[in-house]
Amino acid sequence: MARDKAKDDVPFNCSQEHEKQYVASLYADKRVIYNFLTTSCANNTIKHATHKQVYEFIKKQLAYEIPN
Repeated sequence: MARDKAKDDVPFNCSQEHEKQYVASLYADKRVIYNFLTTSCANNTIKHATHKQVYEFIKKQLAYEIPN
């Protein structure tokens, strides 16, 4: 699945399950990403982040490339 670049500047909504599932679906290791997003939401690390910032955070913390 390709990344919807129109969402890059849209805030990531931790309270919506489909947001975590969508981002996780962009990566080969879906479960790792999903769990990482769940933890990051729970500890407010990505509370006010845009989708693009979430991708960059995943790259920084887990070394996964930003999806195209």
